[in-house]
Amino acid sequence: MIINKSGDGSGWLFPESFAYLLESQGSDGGWDPLQQSTRSLGYPNSLWLTDCIIHSLAALLALCRHARGPDPPADVSPILGARSFLHQKLSIWTLEDITHLGFELLMPVHLLLLQEEGIKFEFPSKVKLFRKFQEASAVDLDWLYDEAPCQVPLFSLEAYIGKLDFSRLSHLPTSSGVAASPASTAAFLIHFPRWSAQCEAYLRRIVIRGPGKGNGSVPRVFPLELFEPTWVLATLLEVGFTKEHLGAAQVDLLLQFLYRNLKDDGVIGATKAFFLDAEDTSRALMLLNLNGYNLSPVSLVTRFEVEDCFATFDTKISKHVKSISVNGNMLYSLPQYPTPSTIVPQIEKVARFLCKQWRTHSTEIQDHWNISFYYTLMRIAQPLALLMSAHSQNRLSLSLDLFQGLAPDCLQGIRTLILAHQHADGTWGRLPCPEETAYAVVALAHIKSSHVIPADEGSLDPAMHRATRVLWQACVSKCPSPDRLWTGKVLHGISSVREAYMLAALRIGMNHVSLADSNPLTASLYRLWSW
Repeated sequence: MIINKSGDGSGWLFPESFAYLLESQGSDGGWDPLQQSTRSLGYPNSLWLTDCIIHSLAALLALCRHARGPDPPADVSPILGARSFLHQKLSIWTLEDITHLGFELLMPVHLLLLQEEGIKFEFPSKVKLFRKFQEASAVDLDWLYDEAPCQVPLFSLEAYIGKLDFSRLSHLPTSSGVAASPASTAAFLIHFPRWSAQCEAYLRRIVIRGPGKGNGSVPRVFPLELFEPTWVLATLLEVGFTKEHLGAAQVDLLLQFLYRNLKDDGVIGATKAFFLDAEDTSRALMLLNLNGYNLSPVSLVTRFEVEDCFATFDTKISKHVKSISVNGNMLYSLPQYPTPSTIVPQIEKVARFLCKQWRTHSTEIQDHWNISFYYTLMRIAQPLALLMSAHSQNRLSLSLDLFQGLAPDCLQGIRTLILAHQHADGTWGRLPCPEETAYAVVALAHIKSSHVIPADEGSLDPAMHRATRVLWQACVSKCPSPDRLWTGKVLHGISSVREAYMLAALRIGMNHVSLADSNPLTASLYRLWSW
């Protein structure tokens, strides 16, 4: 929807993105990146409907803008199809169990913008949606006008169209656009009264060099130069891969890069252009401390600790997101600090928070940042197992009720639940998909290593054995794109993280599977991971 106002020409910028939009429209008139119609087991309606509605509202708005812009397309059938699709989907959409961040802003703003184009939708949940919109938009945004880079969780600049004075936001763009968000950067270019060559260059770079490699598509956030190396390396190294397995020289360069970004404030975010957060910081600290950097978590604790756990974002953000994933990563990181005895109160606080979440929700437990039930279970089991081992080895002294009761009960309950829900083909999950199966295997392997399960209990090995066969086949087949399990404005997948978890599950799964009755495939896998 960006018209060239640079003075170097006229017309629409990024025609390849408009072409991609047209090519991606489904036969039913909508945009459905989750590909629900092709699945035997699909996403819940609360996730799928919200996702395809948000995509389709934005796409329809682009079609309408092009229809009244320079060189309008002669074919109006895409607009008619999109209107019909949205009318049908909105008629059955409700506000229940939605995980999409900012939907209460994005959907109403797009509906209002479409109304300006002459397209108005009426649907049963509209009054409730706009009531939430009034609440969500009644925030003070004057801080955005301060002459400083955006360092708070502004996921969607486009969600504040009509509320923000874009003429006062000239300080927001950096070499990473506006908050490393293509959508926010595009909104800035459309509504800022002057042209930003910096924003245009950022968008051109991600269209050409981003994951779409010039096909017109763009990622949700770009770049993720801190998130991706942190999560991939941490996922692999914490299950037994070594720097030598992965290429010592390259790993050292990545570690040095992370250290340079962490050393000044002691905290990082997913990208240098993004706000700071507890999860990426804890993953980076754990990774660096595993490799001899001996870094203190003081800044991490000071900035993110709240009453009963750790918040995702800085404590000055009024709305804390209490995430199991964030606190699970915190608990995995803190005991690996060189002197963990100095932060036992924080360690126990997080452990109790995770155990409470399990005891309160168990079969319905869900994290804020990933829709997979098994991701959440893994994020609880992995650090609790590490905690049990640290206590058993006298590296950490825990309260008796935590060591003898809460943590073992939690691990045993998670183990029972995971085993009970494995599919006959060895997979886990409601889709199912290799990434969810990998989460389950990593969780089971850590539970087994904690020794809270009797040594002669034999149900874990067969389950992990069946799963590793499936994961190996998935690695061989090289699925071109990951399932969309991660939440945000829309659901998305992260290929590098998906592959890292699959490799981690294969590695740790084979370490914990007995070879007494293995077949040739199992034996070859074991040799592969026993370099």
